[in-house]
Amino acid sequence: MSVSCQTDHTISESSSPDQAIRVLLVYPNTCEVALANLGFQQVYSLLNSIEGVECDRYALPAGWNPETEGLRKDDLRSMDMNRLPEEFDIIAFSISFEPDYLNTVIALKYFKIPLDREKRDASYPMIVAGGSAIFINPEPLANCMDVMFIGEGEGIANDFFEELRGCDDKNKFLERAAGLSGIYVPKFYDSQMDSGFQVGVSTSIDIPSRVTRHWVIQEDSLCTHSVVHGENTTFKDMALMEVTRGCIWACRFCTAGFIYRPPRLPDLNKTYDSMTQVLESQGKHAETIGLVGPSVTDHPQLPALAKRITEEGKTLSFSSLRMETLTDELVELILKSGQKTLTVAVDGPSERMRDVINKAATDDFIVAKCGFLTRKGILHLKIYSIIGLPHETDDDIDQFIHLVERIQKVYVDECRNHGRIGRITISLSPLVPKPGTPFQWHPMEDVKSLKKKFSRVRKALGKLPHLKMSFGSPNEAYLQTYLSRGDRSVHEFFKTFLNNGHDAKGALSKHSVDSFVYRKYGKDDYLPWDIVDHGYRNGFLWDDYQRGLMAGRTPVCDTATCHVCGIC
Repeated sequence: MSVSCQTDHTISESSSPDQAIRVLLVYPNTCEVALANLGFQQVYSLLNSIEGVECDRYALPAGWNPETEGLRKDDLRSMDMNRLPEEFDIIAFSISFEPDYLNTVIALKYFKIPLDREKRDASYPMIVAGGSAIFINPEPLANCMDVMFIGEGEGIANDFFEELRGCDDKNKFLERAAGLSGIYVPKFYDSQMDSGFQVGVSTSIDIPSRVTRHWVIQEDSLCTHSVVHGENTTFKDMALMEVTRGCIWACRFCTAGFIYRPPRLPDLNKTYDSMTQVLESQGKHAETIGLVGPSVTDHPQLPALAKRITEEGKTLSFSSLRMETLTDELVELILKSGQKTLTVAVDGPSERMRDVINKAATDDFIVAKCGFLTRKGILHLKIYSIIGLPHETDDDIDQFIHLVERIQKVYVDECRNHGRIGRITISLSPLVPKPGTPFQWHPMEDVKSLKKKFSRVRKALGKLPHLKMSFGSPNEAYLQTYLSRGDRSVHEFFKTFLNNGHDAKGALSKHSVDSFVYRKYGKDDYLPWDIVDHGYRNGFLWDDYQRGLMAGRTPVCDTATCHVCGIC
């Protein structure tokens, strides 16, 4: 695994005035998925806009699966310049989802780069990582990485490469970089342990004990959209544009409502015009415009933009829609664009559970909204909910079953008026208690208990006509929770995983994982992800967690009137 690269990657060579710093941006999944990821595209564009930086892309080849032990040399070449990983000065991983941590360490294995940071000398590229998963909890990959980016890419990359340029010593550069907002250099931090649990950190140089997140203040600087249109992507006919950054609703299970505070609203016309110009310069045309954000219908410019897009003969696609914001006008525009399916995210199985997660939606309201959508002509509905929420009981599951039965009746009645019928899809996923949310202290529900609840729903609803059911895997949720809540000891799990045929289940059995997945943290417990300072007032998330356990409500994030969290 620790084969020397052919190129010497000293910083002095990389930063010579007449030679660009070569960066290989890696998305640790297949190329089809990578090219459909807006964050990956944005970072690619951002890095290539920095003077003296030359960024190429890499993703795992089509048809790849995690069991693959190695790749052919040609499958390791970059997308644009056909270079091998060892020809780059920096290999940067863009990681959006925790399960891709496994693909990240697999990629390092394919690249013949030692997993342990300490085993890499100057002949290897600098290994860095960023993305929303790293932002949430960088510790599981901390022993792999030289540098980790904490926060939003705009601005932080510029500062990083400005420090890198002209620096002739890697260690000196890392010391300087560690002082930058949003830059985490793990080698300078040591975990303090007691009885197998982390209780704090110490630093080996004069730097803050926590890494302050970097984020973008000005809404007018946000202009995020597709910059590469590939024919072989998951959404090959779709171009993506960011509608909202962050979310006002503060659902207690959702990271986007907390780590991206305060929520910001880009200029949609500016973003759309920029995206159209970029695609036209490539001779490309997107038939569908994918609108991306935690709650895209919160943007006041959305109806006008949606009208503009549909008048151009294009189809709209939405990453998320709040039931409260689905007006007649918006639904008409959706139908006009050709979209026939909408997802209704109820998020909690009962009204009580929706109060627990801070989502005020009664059963009556949900049933009425589903009837409204079907009456308007949306004949394919997806009903999504989370299972395994704090204090959830079998009675909450029974209430969900009753809710679906009510939706089904209204749906069929409305479909009869149309003379045709589509399908309702019920999708249930286990709660993964994410760092950076009020539920970060709460344990995941036991896998066996979750399976029983899924079986209860399946048995009760399985015979309803025009209904399809989809269940998230409790075992996969268990792994994701471990990767989300883990500390640096996850590094040893990665080694076992790599050395045993990329068998995650087998590797889990060899490590003490329950202590991360099923542990209920106390208020004063040190959390591995406390290394990241999101800027909240002390106790804000804990107070909201306690409020949630009592089914209490918290107002939306309104930066004009509310300063409870302390960020604004």
